[in-house]
Amino acid sequence: MNKLYMVIIVGAVCAVFYFYGINVGNSKCTIQNFQEQIDLTKQNQTKERILNETVYKTGVADIRRILRDKYSIKE
Repeated sequence: MNKLYMVIIVGAVCAVFYFYGINVGNSKCTIQNFQEQIDLTKQNQTKERILNETVYKTGVADIRRILRDKYSIKE
């Protein structure tokens, strides 16, 4: 009878470790996916910042000059 209890306890411990391992694996996968999303977001923000810098550095005088050169009536 004692051997039966020992087999049951060992089986229960193995089952607990198995489900704990599944939980840890899922957590690591979730963390990795979040980290990849954070990295992609940072890359997109950097690209957006570069575009916005060129737009913000262009002053009104530059815009007027560009529009005059492009769309004025040339003789």
